[in-house]
Amino acid sequence: MSTALLHPLRSGLTRSGMPSGGSSVSTRSVGAAIQSLLDERPEKTRHNWLRAVARLVVDSRPDLGRQLAEHLGADPLDIGSPLQGMSIGEIGVVYEALVALSDHHDRRQQGQYFTPDDVASYMARQAMRFDQGHWLDPCCGVGNLSWHLADSMSDPAEFVAMRLTLVDLDPIALRTAVVLLVASFAADHDDECLPKLAARCQTRDFLDAAALPAHDYVMVNPPYGAAAPITRFKTRATREMYAYFLERISAESRGFVAVTPASHLSAAKYAPLRELLEARSGGDVLVFDNVPDTCFRGYKYGSTNTSRTNFVRAAITVSAPSDVGWRLTPILRWASRSRSRMWADARNYLVDLRKGPSGEWAKVMPGTEAVWDALGTSSRTLGDLVCRAQTSFALHVASTPRYYISASKRDLDRGSKHVLYFRSKADMERAYVLLNSSLPYWWWRCLDGGITLPIRILSSLPLPAGLKATRSVVAALEASESNDLVTKLNAGRQNENVRRPRQLVDMIDKELLSGITFSFSDVYASDMFEEVRR
Repeated sequence: MSTALLHPLRSGLTRSGMPSGGSSVSTRSVGAAIQSLLDERPEKTRHNWLRAVARLVVDSRPDLGRQLAEHLGADPLDIGSPLQGMSIGEIGVVYEALVALSDHHDRRQQGQYFTPDDVASYMARQAMRFDQGHWLDPCCGVGNLSWHLADSMSDPAEFVAMRLTLVDLDPIALRTAVVLLVASFAADHDDECLPKLAARCQTRDFLDAAALPAHDYVMVNPPYGAAAPITRFKTRATREMYAYFLERISAESRGFVAVTPASHLSAAKYAPLRELLEARSGGDVLVFDNVPDTCFRGYKYGSTNTSRTNFVRAAITVSAPSDVGWRLTPILRWASRSRSRMWADARNYLVDLRKGPSGEWAKVMPGTEAVWDALGTSSRTLGDLVCRAQTSFALHVASTPRYYISASKRDLDRGSKHVLYFRSKADMERAYVLLNSSLPYWWWRCLDGGITLPIRILSSLPLPAGLKATRSVVAALEASESNDLVTKLNAGRQNENVRRPRQLVDMIDKELLSGITFSFSDVYASDMFEEVRR
């Protein structure tokens, strides 16, 4: 009997030749499919969807066509399916859009970011580190993650029939996932695959108190959104759906692969979640920036934000039973042209876990570990130099950094900034040198790296042993305030900042970190994976 490798639906849904490593969707075909299936009546939209899926699977699997259509509960469209020729990722985008556009009160308002094909494929490859076991997909949607997971297995037909369980609140999405997986991977004329898979699948809330289906491992992209406190969870104070998911998965599964926001690595409210993760044997966390490229391209359906960019900094967490100790990458930054190289090289940036002063999981750039370890011996921080009262000794620091942080004696004309006051000129000038080195930007990227620079992060910056303010360095910085003043239009106004010359910053770094081996080149790179940098 031939295997699913011969079935056209599997090769069609793979779409390995997609641009940018499979992260993009065909806007024209997806838009056309949405337009053809969407109806002003939500029930009609759902019926159209089921008929389109039925047409797709019946045409691709005539040996199982009747069984697949019966499971969907819909007759196939009389003409070809508008989903024909799409990747599994594009099919998922169509469904997410139809649900969001036809029912604005659906669960996707909770913040369900669709998993792009290349992200799902990367997560599935991480699962190869796990021993054979039973996998659970607790937010399966139309099956994108599970599809890529099955596609990575040596015997996908056996995996789908025997070692995969799907869960979702949405019964139509669940039925769709089941038939797409069976149509793609079941062996020829294997009419037992569908009933075996369907018997294990559940339409339910993963977070309710009922016992989970039997499983070993979990692969998940949970909802990202605010939620009411669930008192039985240790992470209840977060009021975040994804934190509840990670807590339950961490407590009740032998291992998992999850893509979530990266906020749980640093924010104080997620400390209970970090403690739960630390109780495991270990794992890896890969952290991704949202500029210039982002993991979650395209629209977040169900959101009132119409931006084409999703501003979530994502993290993929992998925790296998064999892992010992935790490792993290820095915040990985890449341009779209380097997306495939980023996926190939991301794990090369993993560094053993180091913790910040408030228990943050630090995202330390390889090549700067010695800087972190040296600063960890310092008992004083920038906060020790700053005073609460206003004085004549002040420095101005932009509070919305992107590619650098600097401090200016001049009063910057901008909408968002921190003004730091000091007791003496000597304290101010020591801070002046420190804040114009690479250290504040590097420290912020390690501990936070979000949209804004929190004052608590800035204040916690350790004072290096070599910190001093020589007259020549201070003079060079003062001259730079006029020579290197830059403006940028943001939120309808011009905002001033001072972008120090790289040569000046490097000189300060060498003085502050004398005797320490370090490289900040990747910290500042707009594309860490650019071919010309290799």
